[in-house]
Amino acid sequence: MNLTQLIKAFCPPVLFQIFRQFRQRRTSSSFAGDYASWALAKQNSSGYDAANILSTIQNSALKVRRGEAIFERDSVCFYHVEYRYPALSGLLYAAQVSGGQLSVLDFGGSLASFYSQHAKILSAVKNLRWGVVEQPHFVDWGQEHLTTANLKFYHTPAEFLSEGAPNVIFLSSVLQYIEQPYQLLAELMKLEADFFLFDRTAFYDGDDRLTVQTVPAAIYPASYPAWFLSWSKFLQTMTSNGYEIVMEFPGTDLTEIGYYKGLLFKRIVQH
Repeated sequence: MNLTQLIKAFCPPVLFQIFRQFRQRRTSSSFAGDYASWALAKQNSSGYDAANILSTIQNSALKVRRGEAIFERDSVCFYHVEYRYPALSGLLYAAQVSGGQLSVLDFGGSLASFYSQHAKILSAVKNLRWGVVEQPHFVDWGQEHLTTANLKFYHTPAEFLSEGAPNVIFLSSVLQYIEQPYQLLAELMKLEADFFLFDRTAFYDGDDRLTVQTVPAAIYPASYPAWFLSWSKFLQTMTSNGYEIVMEFPGTDLTEIGYYKGLLFKRIVQH
C-alpha cells in the first residue's frame, strides 16, 4: 500500500484533500517578478530551449510510444487514463460542425503530448489530421520517431498549410511563452481557421504581466519568461478579429498571480 492509499484509508476526507493540494503544489511551477521587457526576463532565466528539457520530454514520449506510460504532459509520465474533457469536447464540437473533419494545427504542441493523451478518442473522428508546429529540434526528433498517418510535425505554419488548411488552431499552454503573443495571434488569424482553441492559458485582470516561471526540479530544472495576459486585451483581440466565444472553462494549473482558463472561439462568417 502506497502513501496515498494509506492516507485515504486512515484520514478524514478533508485532510486527504489538504494532502492532495500540498502534493500538487510541490510539483507546480512558481512565478515571480513584473519585468519591463522580455530581454530582462530572459536574463533572469535559463530559457525554454535548454537541452535538458528536450531530452527529458523525449524520454517520456518514448515511454508512451512503447506502451510503458499512458501519456506525458510537460515531460511527466502518467500511468492511468486521464482526459482533458473541456478541451477535448471543443475539438469534437469542431469536428461535428465541420462534417467529421478535424484538421488541427497544434502550435507549440511539444512532442504531441495532447494528441497522444487523447488519441484513443480522437481516432473516432472520420477525417483526422494533427500537425504539431514546434521548435526545430522538437520537429526533427518528432518527424523521425513519432510521425504516423494522422500525426505530423512541421517547422512553420506555412509548412502545415502546404498540405492543407487547418479548421482548428490549438494552443495549449503556449501563448504565455511567446515573446510577442498578440503578434503571433495576428499571424495565425491570417490562416482563417474556423476555430481557435486555447487550453491552460494564463490570464491577469489588469495589464499584461511578464514573470519568470521556475519549474520544479522534479520535472526538469529550468526557468523561462512567462506572460500573464491581460484578459480584457486578449478578449478584445479575438472578438475584434471576427471570433466569438463558443465555450469557456477554468484551468487547473496553480498560480498565485493570475488564473488559467481555456476557450473555444468560432469565426463569425459574414453573409
